[in-house]
Amino acid sequence: MPTLYEVHTLKGGNWMIDSTYPDRDKALDTAKQLYAEKQFEGVKVVKDNYDEAANQSKEIVIYDTTRPVTERRPPGKEAPRPAAAAKKDVDFKNKKRQGSAQAEMSIFLRSIIWLFIILVAGIGVIWMLFTFTDFLAGVGVVR
Repeated sequence: MPTLYEVHTLKGGNWMIDSTYPDRDKALDTAKQLYAEKQFEGVKVVKDNYDEAANQSKEIVIYDTTRPVTERRPPGKEAPRPAAAAKKDVDFKNKKRQGSAQAEMSIFLRSIIWLFIILVAGIGVIWMLFTFTDFLAGVGVVR
């Protein structure tokens, strides 16, 4: 089973693969150097085991600067995650968070309301033009 170590960097909310190494220590050293440069919001090393027979890979994060190091707790007694750490989670499978569905609905409703306002304003302008031309025709300026 071939094993590669990928160094991922987080910048602007997007994870990118910076480099890959066959050696674990070299990947960890590179990740620590990149994080020390303070150009990235986070750096992590992902161990990628590829099983040729099954044509599948298994990825395990072995180093991650985006989550604080905490002491190990017994199973079932998980510590609550701070809100700041929750915002740094990035979804590689492009699944949207629950809050974004509400934001999309809000944008949709605002768009519908603006379209309605524009439609009513347009109809009002047309009505005013017809009324004005009827007035001019009554006065005798236009036939």
